[in-house]
Amino acid sequence: MNDFVSRAINTVLASLEDSKAENIVSIDIQGKSSLGDYMVIASGRSHRHVAAVAEHLLKALKDAGLGNARVEGLSGADWVLIDT
Repeated sequence: MNDFVSRAINTVLASLEDSKAENIVSIDIQGKSSLGDYMVIASGRSHRHVAAVAEHLLKALKDAGLGNARVEGLSGADWVLIDT
């Protein structure tokens, strides 16, 4: 695993834990998909919690020097997809 991927997955998991996200699952898809190296799925208790978890994660990624992630679904917060 390269340094960027390692820093990214560690940042994502730490941010989700810190935000009290629920049912966090990390799936290693390295070599199985051209989409990426990991897929992480987590749940929130409400739309407000999902939005807060997503915003916290976006800030954590930026603060870690991992750039600006692409985001979909944040406006409704029924679901949010963050691609980094």
